[in-house]
Amino acid sequence: MKNIFVPLGISTNAKQTLSYAIDFAHHVDADLFVMDSYHPSFKNAHILNAKEAVERNNQKRIKEMIQGIDTKKVSIRFVAYDGDFLSGVAALNQEVGIDLVVTAPTPNSSDTTIFLGSTAGSLVKKTNLPVLIVPEEESFSVPNRALFAFKHGQIEGEKSLQPVHFFQKKFEVDVNLLLVKIPGQSRADQQIDHEIVELSNDMTSTENATVYQGVLEHFSAKQPDLLFVFARKRGFFEKLIASDIVYKKDFFTKKPLLVLKNRK
Repeated sequence: MKNIFVPLGISTNAKQTLSYAIDFAHHVDADLFVMDSYHPSFKNAHILNAKEAVERNNQKRIKEMIQGIDTKKVSIRFVAYDGDFLSGVAALNQEVGIDLVVTAPTPNSSDTTIFLGSTAGSLVKKTNLPVLIVPEEESFSVPNRALFAFKHGQIEGEKSLQPVHFFQKKFEVDVNLLLVKIPGQSRADQQIDHEIVELSNDMTSTENATVYQGVLEHFSAKQPDLLFVFARKRGFFEKLIASDIVYKKDFFTKKPLLVLKNRK
């Protein structure tokens, strides 16, 4: 893992997210690429100067945030972009190759019913990048146990499990597998590819209405430091996300959540 991308908005938690990313990058010897995710769109020509002023102020805000944190000699580069946020992410990925995204769940905490805001939601739904969602005020610590919850055990993309292998190799994370059987699933859907089986000797099968309910049922018993879930086309997270938002009633965790992209 060489390149970690960190989108930073105007949230009061942005500094904590950056600190988490720095500590993580320090442990894995990776570089950070920081981008302003608050990128207002001005379409009218007569307020073009206002747009430029906002962008300069945002860049200044992030630079001052970096200067106020112990970077632990981690390489941090600020990325400017034109156009919309996801186009900027795609351009950066094409240029350097992003191995992991580290982001806060929401840009602000004004709506307490939301788990994933538009920034995190769009990264989960509309990119093929693995996304590590860091809870508010979470500090990095080396994970020991992880719970990998899924309802389909077929691997669609050859890079889908790379982040899991990385955590196992780098931190010796003990992975517990949780197959959640939901109503209406076919037997074929419950087949588990050997790539997943080989991740752990500990696998539990449960029957629940949703993956989230399966996680809730087994979370306390497993007590993981980290939660893994799949996002696949037309899959669990994609169905949850409307307008790039996930509500806490549909999915929520206070532990770091690594969303893997099981996509071709």
